[in-house]
Amino acid sequence: MDLNNLLAGFPSITLKEMDEVSLTNRIDTKYVFHISLLSDLLNSLLPFYRILEIDQIRVHPYETLYFDDQELSLYLNHHNQRGSRYKLRLRRYGSSSVSYMEMKRKTNTGRTIKARMKTADFDPALHPEQESFFREQTALSNGKWDFTTRIKFNRITLVSLDPPERMTLDLQLHFGDSTRSKEFPNLVVAEVKQGSKSPSAFIKEMKNRHIHPFSLSKYCLGLSLLRPEIKQNLFKKQQLIIQQLQDRA
Repeated sequence: MDLNNLLAGFPSITLKEMDEVSLTNRIDTKYVFHISLLSDLLNSLLPFYRILEIDQIRVHPYETLYFDDQELSLYLNHHNQRGSRYKLRLRRYGSSSVSYMEMKRKTNTGRTIKARMKTADFDPALHPEQESFFREQTALSNGKWDFTTRIKFNRITLVSLDPPERMTLDLQLHFGDSTRSKEFPNLVVAEVKQGSKSPSAFIKEMKNRHIHPFSLSKYCLGLSLLRPEIKQNLFKKQQLIIQQLQDRA
């Protein structure tokens, strides 16, 4: 599959133009599917979206470091289905060479709220500025967080201005820590990000293909795969579906 050729037909959008649909307070809908569907899907989306382009690059490498406390409370809050929960991470956007400290919160109403700030450092050992940001965002003055998981992937970002929507396609997922790793080269994780529920060309295409929304946290998936000894009953079915997609010819 020549991904560059598949993406060449989309009109481009810049980072500055994309600020119009930053959607830091939003509704997220995720899907997972086999990479063999990607070519036909992209062709069907051409009339509806523009593609993020930075320095003539349309597929952008991402790298994320996730942090948790010693009890893995952030992971367990998700596993135990707490309505209000959050993730803490450093994310490096490869094509723009920019790193951010980020807090991603899921509210009781199902919305996603993200706060972030640029940082000069990208390292599993948090720097004082980063610890301070995480404490401020979580309102935990004594918060102590340790590195747990590194996640890498390549991302395609498609943007609709009317209605406002961002849609991401994550490819070549790689999960790792200091000793273990797991890769899913045949998997595509898609996410639709909207300020409010509105018609979406991508969601319509998913319905046409009988692909249903799929609840997924890349952090929780990665950590549960890398550490089979931790509590993960909630994620067993999710892991099975993802492994079946990966193993499909």
